[in-house]
Amino acid sequence: MTVTENSENGKVVLKVEGWLDNKSAPELGTVIDGITEAKELVLDFDGLEYMSSAGVRQVVSAHRTAGTLNASFSVINVSTDVMSIFEMTGLNRKLSIQAKSSVITSGT
Repeated sequence: MTVTENSENGKVVLKVEGWLDNKSAPELGTVIDGITEAKELVLDFDGLEYMSSAGVRQVVSAHRTAGTLNASFSVINVSTDVMSIFEMTGLNRKLSIQAKSSVITSGT
């Protein structure tokens, strides 16, 4: 997995590529924990091929970090396979998640 961080004008985008699983999730967690200031936190999953439950936990962690920072939070460019994981967990009803082609749901 590769995580690329881009920050501009208070918007922090974490582009996640590859597999977000038990082995790689701690790396994303370290990046998330390092965010100390943001108006908007975005996880860009355009290059994400697979996400396990450990990856889901990191998405929830990122959402909590955004809340702590009073920042908006969204997950964008989500593939059909990864979207099915969000649907199974119910996170699609609680988070702003955008599929690669359209907005699926907008939550709190």
